[in-house]
Amino acid sequence: MRNPPPPPGSSWSSEPQGPIGPDRSAHQHEQVWAWPPAAAQHAPAWAWPPPTEPRRGPTGTARPPAGSPYHRLARNRRHRWWRPPLAVLTAVVAILVVQLIIATAAVVAAIVGGIEGTGDDVFRSPLANVVLQLVVIATMAPIVIATAWAIQRRTVGSLFSVAGRLRVRWLLRCLVPAVPALALSFGVLFGLHRITSPDAAFVGEYAGGSGFALTIGLFVLLVPLQASAEEIALRGFVMQAVGSIGAGPDEPRGASPVSRFLRLPLLGILISGTVFTLLHDYSSWGLLDVAVFGVAMAWLSWYTGGIEAAVGLHVLHNLVAFTITAYEGGLDRIASGSGSWQGVVSTAVEVGLYCAAVVWMARRSGVSRTVPEDEHDRNAPAAPAAPPSTPDQGTPAQWYREPPHQPGHAEAASGGRHYAPGHPQGHPDDPPSGPNWTAPGSGG
Repeated sequence: MRNPPPPPGSSWSSEPQGPIGPDRSAHQHEQVWAWPPAAAQHAPAWAWPPPTEPRRGPTGTARPPAGSPYHRLARNRRHRWWRPPLAVLTAVVAILVVQLIIATAAVVAAIVGGIEGTGDDVFRSPLANVVLQLVVIATMAPIVIATAWAIQRRTVGSLFSVAGRLRVRWLLRCLVPAVPALALSFGVLFGLHRITSPDAAFVGEYAGGSGFALTIGLFVLLVPLQASAEEIALRGFVMQAVGSIGAGPDEPRGASPVSRFLRLPLLGILISGTVFTLLHDYSSWGLLDVAVFGVAMAWLSWYTGGIEAAVGLHVLHNLVAFTITAYEGGLDRIASGSGSWQGVVSTAVEVGLYCAAVVWMARRSGVSRTVPEDEHDRNAPAAPAAPPSTPDQGTPAQWYREPPHQPGHAEAASGGRHYAPGHPQGHPDDPPSGPNWTAPGSGG
């Protein structure tokens, strides 16, 4: 094994010195070491620096910098101004293509089964049509995850939280305040309904039929996927795409008023909430109802540093709403209609109470709102190792160690000095034996 070549202009020789053939020294099977020329004994040691660790994830993706809030997780070292709009455009096209493929497959399946469906009523079955809608919405999650990885070159865990993963324990804890928030909102809705329409029934008569149990089972299976996909796509992908636009404070033009404004979470929250509203087939008060819910969940995702809290309430809210609709036999009217002002007030109470409870829990438990420092430290390049120190610095060289005294061990050759096996026989303080320096075992 040959030592690395010395730098240009050095008096060191790049070739081993000594007789060619089997090495008869005590270090025949070890690394060949040599001391520098006598003139360079007290000069700073020279060595090639070790390779630095690249700042990237296991697949070439980049992690967000330490201290980044949730809405800024897409602005990493791989960020370029064209990546967010290209990613959003690609995701939209991919979602439309996938929906077209699924719709075509559903129509073909209906025709093969002898069902003459039309428009949104493909299967002539409200339950089958709702299941188809839930499946289509659920496909948004893998699409935006793949787009963020392929185009933005970011870790997919950054879509979930500042911890780079889905914080499951925090998600389960957020389910606890979601139950009383939903109960209170329905209590408010019932009270307003009794005041404004005392003669009308609050919940219609049971019309679920014999397949009601199957309907609830499918909802329990598919609604979490549908609600999670909406949160990943809108509170994660869209809000982070908008939040990555403004330059950071340590970047060029980062101190300008425009950059400071763009770094705020306001635009991301409003735009993601607006897109969430427009994706629902509501009108009038119904749109305002959805907007209140969407903006509140976007703000909560920013404040808690992840989508877990929004996913928790969204899943339970949809399960309750879909179950009541199935109980009344109105699956053909699910997620549509004009809503009412009473519903807007009820939703505002629900999200207000839930947000207050989650904020209190987050402060009590110390939930991370920004990327922790350890994520940045694992991502930072390794510092080059210091070269071996010289004797005039007061510390021994890194590759020299003087073990405890062992009588009879190489004392004759070293003049009473003691060295560990496998290390060079000599010391920088030893006087030079001649004008030239030689490798150990060369017989010089």
